[in-house]
Amino acid sequence: NKKMKKLVTILLAAIMSVAACFALTACGKSSDLETVKKNGKIVVGVTLYEPMDYLDAEGEWTGFDAELAKEFAKELDVNCQIVIITWGQKVAELNAKQIDLVWNGMTASDELGKEIDFSVSYAKNAQVAIVKNDSAITTKEQIKSAKVAVESGSAGNAVATEEQFANVIPVTAQVDAINEVIAGTSDVAIIDITMAQSVIGKGKFSNLKVVENVSYGDEIFAVGLRKGSDIKEKLDAFLKAKYKDGTLSALAEKYSVGLNVKALES
Repeated sequence: NKKMKKLVTILLAAIMSVAACFALTACGKSSDLETVKKNGKIVVGVTLYEPMDYLDAEGEWTGFDAELAKEFAKELDVNCQIVIITWGQKVAELNAKQIDLVWNGMTASDELGKEIDFSVSYAKNAQVAIVKNDSAITTKEQIKSAKVAVESGSAGNAVATEEQFANVIPVTAQVDAINEVIAGTSDVAIIDITMAQSVIGKGKFSNLKVVENVSYGDEIFAVGLRKGSDIKEKLDAFLKAKYKDGTLSALAEKYSVGLNVKALES
């Protein structure tokens, strides 16, 4: 029977295709860890965000997250390649495998957790409001009606949506939001408290201040990975080990970052 033979041939071809697919590690879903080791590098996506990831006087990456990322790469016996990404495109860049991790003081929100995986949380954060020293803005109500600059896709952006700010100006990075206030094109910038503690009132930001008694939410920081990435197990173990040996505490003191001790001790 020709029809029966044809059907059997088609079925056999389908079975062979499926088997081949599994042989290639689940239809192309290759091990991230194996790929990183094969390439000899792990690519870490960041933005310029002091004190987490920024360039020192020699143009080298430094900061709380940058130091940790380099240490993690050493543990994997690969190089650490830190690259600047557009924050609003972080999920797309992860999924396109242009980067392996997002390690940049990233808030582990439930919404973002639907799209990517998170490492164990290692630090704490909140959002604060930045204004010029001579600003009359002192309350959340005044901020609601002001021109407010936020980094697109950030926790600050989420605050603007939740608080229903009337006039939101999205920018590429947190430092751009601060520069909006310096330029007078925005009245307020909403940024991470870690960044505010590190730069506001100093150097080029000496004419700025944090609005007293105004903050938004308690957040936790985690490293972002592709969904199902097998790097997560190694990364979680690394972060907990670095807490236990005192490395995280030393870096936290160096860069004025609050640790999420409860998660790290679990």
